[in-house]
Amino acid sequence: MRKASVAVRKVGNDPDSAVRGLFESFPEVDRRLKDSSRVFIKVNAVYFHPHLFTSIPLIRAAVSYILERDPGKQVFIMDNCSQGNFTRLCFSATGIDKATKKMGARCLFLDEEKPVQVRLTPGSTEIYSFPGVLHRHLVEDRSGSFYLNMPVLKAHCQAQMTAGLKNQMGLLYDEGRAMHHNHGLHQKIVDIYGFVRPDFTITDAVKVLARGPMPAGRFVEGLLREKGVVLGSDDTVAADAVAAMLMGHEPHEVKHVKLAAEQSLGVAGRDEITIDGELPAGEPIPWEFDSHLPESVRFVIGNEGACYEGCVGHAEQVLELVVNEQHTPEELEGRTLTIVAGRGFDDSMLEGLSEPVMVLGNCACEEALERVRASYSAVDALDTCGRCDNILNIAVRRLKVSAFGLSPVSTPRVLYLLLLGKLHGLQYEIPR
Repeated sequence: MRKASVAVRKVGNDPDSAVRGLFESFPEVDRRLKDSSRVFIKVNAVYFHPHLFTSIPLIRAAVSYILERDPGKQVFIMDNCSQGNFTRLCFSATGIDKATKKMGARCLFLDEEKPVQVRLTPGSTEIYSFPGVLHRHLVEDRSGSFYLNMPVLKAHCQAQMTAGLKNQMGLLYDEGRAMHHNHGLHQKIVDIYGFVRPDFTITDAVKVLARGPMPAGRFVEGLLREKGVVLGSDDTVAADAVAAMLMGHEPHEVKHVKLAAEQSLGVAGRDEITIDGELPAGEPIPWEFDSHLPESVRFVIGNEGACYEGCVGHAEQVLELVVNEQHTPEELEGRTLTIVAGRGFDDSMLEGLSEPVMVLGNCACEEALERVRASYSAVDALDTCGRCDNILNIAVRRLKVSAFGLSPVSTPRVLYLLLLGKLHGLQYEIPR
C-alpha cells in the first residue's frame, strides 16, 4: 500500500518556525527546492477580508525560507482572481503586492499573462486557455522550477471545501473556469491536478472559514474557526484529506478528494496517511452557505433542479456581497430581482414574476428564456454556467448598487490598477 505523509505544525506567534518545520519534514522536497532556479507560489487571494486569503506572514515565512538558502532564486507570488475581480486589485487590497516587493519576490498576475491552448486530459476534445508562463516552466520544462501551492483552508458551498486541489482552479482563465463549473466541478478540479501538480502544498489552516467561500465582511468573524496550524505535504490529495479531517469530515465526503484518490493521483484513506503532528479537534465545520437577501430578491428553480455548483451557488454568493458589503437587506428591500435557473418549468412557475428577471445558465436559457421574454420586458439572459462576473454586472445594475463599494480600495486607485492591468494584457471590465 502506498503511504503519504502530512505534517501538521502549530503557528502561534512564529510562522517562520512552522513553515520551516514543514519543509524540513520532507528532505526530498527540500532538495528539489534547492535545485530549482525559479519558485512559483500559488496563493489564494480572490477576495479581501482577512482569513479569506492566504496569510501574508505565512507567505513571508515561505519566501524567507527559500531565499535564505539561495538569495538568487526568482520567486513569484501568483493568482488569477478574475470571476468578478482582477488580481492587481486583490493583491493591492490585501497588501500582498507591497509585502511581495518587500520580500524580494515578484507578483505574477496570471489574468494578465498571454495564454496557450491546452487539453487537461489526453485525448479530450475540450480546449482550455492556460497561462503561457506556467506552461513553459511547470509543464514543458519542469526541471528548473519549483511549484509551491499555498491555499487557505475554507469551507466552500460549491466545492465543499477549498484547499490544495481547489486552489488550482485559479490557474485557468474565466472561460476555462466556467466550463463544467456545474455538477462536473469536482472532476474538473481533479483534471487540473492531473495536468499540473505542485511539488509541495502548504495549507493555511490558522483560522478556517465555515459556510464559505466569500461571505460579506460583517459575517466573517462569526464564521471563523480557530485551528492555529499549517499543513504540509508533497501529496496534495493527502494534504486535502487531512484538511477534511481537520474540518471534522471524512476525506471521502469531499467529492474531488475521493475522485483524485480513485484516479490514483494521491492517497486519501486514513490508513494510507501518516500524520506528523497533532491535528486539532472540534465540531464539524459546515460548508452550506447562509445567504442574507431581501425578500424582493427571489430564486425560481425548475422542478428538475439546478446545479448549485454552478448557477445557483454563484448567484447566491454574488448577491450576498452586492446586498451586504455596503448595504443591508432592509435597505434594499423593494428593489426586485428574480433569478430563474435550472430545468423543468411549469408555465405557472413563470407567472407573476417580479421584474427585472435574470434567466441564468444554459439549462434555463434553453428551456425558459423565450417564455420569459414573451411575458416580461426587463429580462437579462446569461447562457453560461459558473461565471460570477456576468452575474455581478447584472446584479449591481438592476439593484442599483455601486460595484466600487464592494472594494476596500478607493475608486481612483481601482481605476489606476485597472488601467495598469490593461496595459499589461488584462481583459476585464469594471461592472457598471
